[in-house]
Amino acid sequence: MSASVRIRKAQPEDSRAIAALHARQIPWGLLSRLGEEFVGNFYEALFRSPFGFGFLAEENGRLLGFATGVVDWRPFYKTFLRSRLGLAVRALISGLGEGRWRRLLETSRYAASDGLPPAELVSIALEPDARGSGVGKDLVHCVLEEFSARRVDAVRVTAGSTNAPANRLYERAGFRLYGNVEIHPGETAAVYVISLGSEQRYPVLS
Repeated sequence: MSASVRIRKAQPEDSRAIAALHARQIPWGLLSRLGEEFVGNFYEALFRSPFGFGFLAEENGRLLGFATGVVDWRPFYKTFLRSRLGLAVRALISGLGEGRWRRLLETSRYAASDGLPPAELVSIALEPDARGSGVGKDLVHCVLEEFSARRVDAVRVTAGSTNAPANRLYERAGFRLYGNVEIHPGETAAVYVISLGSEQRYPVLS
C-alpha cells in the first residue's frame, strides 16, 4: 500500500461518500437496490450505533475503499428500524418489486442465524485502481482488530461462491470456509468464519 494512503475510522459524515462507492462497486447487492439515500442512511446508522463501525482508506482526500462490521445484527436492526422506519418503508415500497420482498426476508433471516457468529464483516468495496494494492487487506485487518478490541471471539463474512478475488482476500486474512449456503433459492454463497479467540467454536471446512 502506498505511503500516501491513510486508513481511518469512518464517521457518520462519511456515509454519503461511502454509499456512493457502495452503489458503484456493489450494484448487484440488495442494499444497493434500495437506493443510494437508503444506503447512506444505513451506513450513518451503522457508524452511530454501538453495534457497528467502519474504516475507510483515502489518498489526498479521495476515497479509495471502505470496510464495515457489525457486532450483532439483531440489536442493530431494532435500533435502525426504530430511528428510520419511515425511510425504510418508503425504500421498500419503491425499491422492492419482483420478489425482492422475499429476498429481503431471506437476507434478514440469514443475518440473524443462530448457527453462525453474530458478528459479521458486513461489506468491503474498493475503487478499481485500488485493487491489488494491499488496501483491501489493510481494511480487513483494521476491521478484525476492532472486533478483537470489542472482545468478539468469532466473525463471519459472506461472499459469492464464484467471487474468487473476495474469497482469496478473506482466506489470506485468516478466514476459513464454514460452508456454502443458499441464502436465496438457487444462489450459493460462501460463508467464512475466523476465530479471534483461543477456542475454535465454529467448525470449518478448510
